[in-house]
Amino acid sequence: MGRTARRITGAAALFAVLALGVASWLALRAGEIVSGYTAKALCSCVFVSGRDAVSCLREDLAAYAGLFEAHLDLTQRAVDSRALWVSGARAEYDERLGCTLR
Repeated sequence: MGRTARRITGAAALFAVLALGVASWLALRAGEIVSGYTAKALCSCVFVSGRDAVSCLREDLAAYAGLFEAHLDLTQRAVDSRALWVSGARAEYDERLGCTLR
């Protein structure tokens, strides 16, 4: 293997490592965004609008089906959401403010 071929191989390996790092970072950020959005949207739909959680999931959050799981806590008036198996978010209902992310 010549000197030029080693340089090309090294540059390609470095590019592959950098691309994998960027893709991992983007996946982490996407998980944070989806989990926060779904927690807030489901909390507002149930506690502010007074709708059923199943209809909220089916009608409002259907585009994100399979990307997240949400747990609704009726006693604490909160929703915990975890998206892309990476990040989690919590939205809590407050009488004065509505639903806010914590």
